[in-house]
Amino acid sequence: MELVCLRIAAGLTKPVTEQDVQALLLASNCRRYQPLPEGFKQAISLLNTLLTNPAAPVPTKPIPIGKRQDARVTIVVEKDRMSASAQITADWGGKYVTMEQLQEAIALSEIKQGVSEPRLTAAIVSAKEAPPGSQLKLVVARGQPAVNGQDTRYERLVETPAERILKPQELDHDRVDLRDLGSLVTVKAGAQLMRRHPATQGVPGFTVTGQELPAKHGKDSPMSAGEGTFFSPDDPDLLIASRAGLPCQEKSGMKVDEVLSVKRVDARHGHITFEGGLIVNDDVNPGMRISVSGDIVIGGFIEGGWIEAGGSITVRHGIIGRRDDQGEFLCQLNAQGEIHASYAQYAQLEAGGDIQIQSQLSHCYSRSGQDIKVGDGGMRKGNLLGGLSIANRLIISPVLGASAGNQTRLQILGGYFTHKEQEHQLKQQQQACLDQLEKLKELVMRLVQLPSDKRNPDTLRKLKPIRERHQLELRQLEDQLAANHEELQKLMAEMDIIATQHLFPGVEVEMAHHHKRVDIEHGPIHFCIREDQLLMNPYEGHK
Repeated sequence: MELVCLRIAAGLTKPVTEQDVQALLLASNCRRYQPLPEGFKQAISLLNTLLTNPAAPVPTKPIPIGKRQDARVTIVVEKDRMSASAQITADWGGKYVTMEQLQEAIALSEIKQGVSEPRLTAAIVSAKEAPPGSQLKLVVARGQPAVNGQDTRYERLVETPAERILKPQELDHDRVDLRDLGSLVTVKAGAQLMRRHPATQGVPGFTVTGQELPAKHGKDSPMSAGEGTFFSPDDPDLLIASRAGLPCQEKSGMKVDEVLSVKRVDARHGHITFEGGLIVNDDVNPGMRISVSGDIVIGGFIEGGWIEAGGSITVRHGIIGRRDDQGEFLCQLNAQGEIHASYAQYAQLEAGGDIQIQSQLSHCYSRSGQDIKVGDGGMRKGNLLGGLSIANRLIISPVLGASAGNQTRLQILGGYFTHKEQEHQLKQQQQACLDQLEKLKELVMRLVQLPSDKRNPDTLRKLKPIRERHQLELRQLEDQLAANHEELQKLMAEMDIIATQHLFPGVEVEMAHHHKRVDIEHGPIHFCIREDQLLMNPYEGHK
């Protein structure tokens, strides 16, 4: 450490201030030196004393007013071990931080990986350009997060009936032609149906301290060739139609159903039961029954009746029902796949997949194994009002409820009660296991307390594996309970009820075990569960 000193001399004509001493230091070749406040005070006091009392003795010893210091560096590793920084104190007129100094500090730290030469160079440049004595914290090493692989993905190459008939098919002269519904929703033999994208491998990561972060590989699943399809001989990941028919998406593939096409379903035609897909070009009249193993596509209205599909049900126009004197719905749709329609009123809709209604879902009983979505593509227009709507994960509509305050019940169950029942059963098994272990412990204690000549060693030996078996069972039950709890928290975190535009009074929300009734109007609202609390937050997802 070197000092810069001020020699005191007589002959001043005016008082000296701290700014005067500071200016003197900055005007010297020691301008980057660190000022010494105590030296400043001492020098000012002595100089001003000589000004007021010229006869006072002049100090012979110079007063230190600044000192020279080299730059200093320490390495700081963040808590998550994913980055490390050089904490640099810029020099006070001394030596700058050098590459060797920085590398030596890193070598003495926990850092083992992720050091970047360009970052080191940038840190040195920044420190040189920094004001003297300033504090800098500059990243010099970064870890690499693990990147999990992606599961097998299935890309459908043909539109679903809902995608085809619920959007206008424009002709050259700007008219819509839906008269030949069959040609719109069917495929020809040789059509490409689906492409399989294989799972990808995960890429492990690392921390700056050298700890490896494992990555999960994507789950690889085969694609299934359903009836009426085959794998391309040139590409085993490409599924092709082997016959003309109605394309239906399955869990991990597609099938092409043979198609029954009728003009309308009424008393003249009679009820329909068919193995395959059904296309109805016009309406389904009240009281009619339809049961098919595949998809159903209806180009007109459903005005009542009982309709069951092993696949999805798509209705070009509306589903119009009513209730009988006992309150039963006279229009009931049940699909193992999805239900799509322009609108629905006073009907019972049950689907294994999504229920998607374009404009209005009113006074219906709707139960979806996935999501209920009411509204146009941008979720700006659409209304869900009245009735009971039950979904597994999501209920969303621009408007929930009505200004008249109609009771509108919305439920998201998501398997919550099934998981709670599993939790209850696991806890019962856990308690039974603990009881058995306690009994074994008491038995062993009684045996040990017996005189040695009356103690049977064979009994103790036989009890040991029984105790170990119960301990193993207890650990397994604890793991199952932890996994069940984690899955339950995940399910609740994924539950959402959303009004993208407006929420009216009269809406009753049930999510898992939470319940809330809406008593005042709201704008866009998002119901969700966070930390086991049902929250109503402003929704900003759709503008």
